[in-house]
Formats: sequence, C-alpha cells, structure tokens
Amino acid sequence: MHGNNKEYPKEIYAVIGRAVSELIAANQPLDKKSVLIMLQAHSTRAKDAHTLGIYQQAFRYLLESFH
Repeated sequence: MHGNNKEYPKEIYAVIGRAVSELIAANQPLDKKSVLIMLQAHSTRAKDAHTLGIYQQAFRYLLESFH
C-alpha cells in the first residue's frame, strides 16, 4: 500500500486506474503529471461531494507517494 501506512479507500485506486487506462488508450505519456491532470479533469465531472472527495484523496495520494 502506501509508505506512511495511511488507509485509503479502494475507490481511489479505481479512479487512478481509470486515469491510467485512459492515458494508455489515448497513447499519452504515462507520468505523474499526466495522471494528475487526468484526475483533475475527471474530478470536474463529479456529481456529488463523496465522488469529489475520492478524486481529492487520489490526487493527494499521488502527490504524497512521489516525494
């Protein structure tokens, strides 16, 4: 899991996976910046606070895990 032993909901891994899959399908670069941009784009379509929170946690997870 994550290096600081913080528990994250499974949904964040799902939204990260979706972002990665879409980047691969679009033949786009697969790097931290691209995944973060894709997560940001997806989060703008969140219809409720819970979903938006999942995207925010996923974004935070990636930022923390790449220091």
